[in-house]
Amino acid sequence: MKPRALLRPGQLAWLAEIGLDTHWLAERPASDGACVSPAARAESGDPAGPAPGLVRVRAPAGLVAPQAPAPAPGAGAPADCPDLQALGQAVSACSRCERHAHRALAVSGSGTAGQPYYLIVGEQPGIEDDASGQPFQGDQGRLLAAMLAAARLPHADSAYLTYAVKCRAVGGREPPPADVAACLPWLRQQIALLQPRWILALGRVAARAVIGSDADLDELRGGPHRYVPDQGEPIPVWVTHQPSSLLVRSAWKAEAWRDLAGLAQAVRESRKA
Repeated sequence: MKPRALLRPGQLAWLAEIGLDTHWLAERPASDGACVSPAARAESGDPAGPAPGLVRVRAPAGLVAPQAPAPAPGAGAPADCPDLQALGQAVSACSRCERHAHRALAVSGSGTAGQPYYLIVGEQPGIEDDASGQPFQGDQGRLLAAMLAAARLPHADSAYLTYAVKCRAVGGREPPPADVAACLPWLRQQIALLQPRWILALGRVAARAVIGSDADLDELRGGPHRYVPDQGEPIPVWVTHQPSSLLVRSAWKAEAWRDLAGLAQAVRESRKA
């Protein structure tokens, strides 16, 4: 399936609105630049494995130092999981916050599991994610695919998608700090297991969870920031709006485009260094 086939007329209009020529999308295969959801890959027969020939990039200079968020009161850290499958099972059985009582399915994540180029972190599952157990379903997933394809991110097909908070909230309310802190050990284990080259945080909650900053989204947007793991080198982090916000606030679409264009440029420059 080609990226243009995944776009609805409204999404194509959004790309035209910010001045992007979308004709190239009709010619470019999804594996060359579009971040396609697992469901779309299955429909098209495209394997979800990592792209060959990936190279490790160095973190850019001048990264912003993170501040560690406070842990959830009275919540012990979950045991370390040896792999993503075990982590997914542990997340499905998690009861560290009250959200577990209202979920249909926890959403651990999906995508390229072998050292993906990008770890894409959203804020929390929506109704369609909760029903399927898969991240970025429905309109927000299609818009995310359109955004990444339009920005022509290098190796955009090598991505793993997840959320800062793994279970949906009744009414879609924003996750309070206690819920984010309860899920944070799961996110940190995912980062340790995946070892992504870059992290793209979508929305204020996701950005704060990854970077550890209390700043507003307008201050965090763009980058580079960094995530400092317990072991290994810092991972560069980029921040932009979450797709669900763009679906209801069209004024932010141009900002999101500039953020992703900046990420694409930073990735290309890091590969030359």
